[in-house]
Amino acid sequence: MLHIHEEASRCLLCTDAPCSQVCKNGDPARAIRSIRFGNEKIASRWVAQCTDDELEAAEKACIHYDRPIRIRELVRAVSGEVPTTDSPLPSLDITFCGIHCENPFFLASSAQSAWAAISAASSAPLVPSV
Repeated sequence: MLHIHEEASRCLLCTDAPCSQVCKNGDPARAIRSIRFGNEKIASRWVAQCTDDELEAAEKACIHYDRPIRIRELVRAVSGEVPTTDSPLPSLDITFCGIHCENPFFLASSAQSAWAAISAASSAPLVPSV
């Protein structure tokens, strides 16, 4: 029995996901991310136009070190009615210090780095300027 959250959590979250590169009519990587982060209702939206052959090719293209993510089974598990909406999904793209970023986790790691820098700077003696 497939546990969709366990299977989706195995995904390596590739930047230029090979599974999405071979699928011309959809984005399996986005569907897997949707499932992984608890948004199963939207997951089918990203692969609604994919053929079974494309999903099979996506599984073969998966670079997971153990075994490929079972994309076709994940899609079947969440497939149902594709949600329709007139408004597009919000973009998580940001420009941070002049660098375009699509990864929503960038901010979390940046905050940790920033706090580390602040902590290091605050341990240095403060010399008032004259």
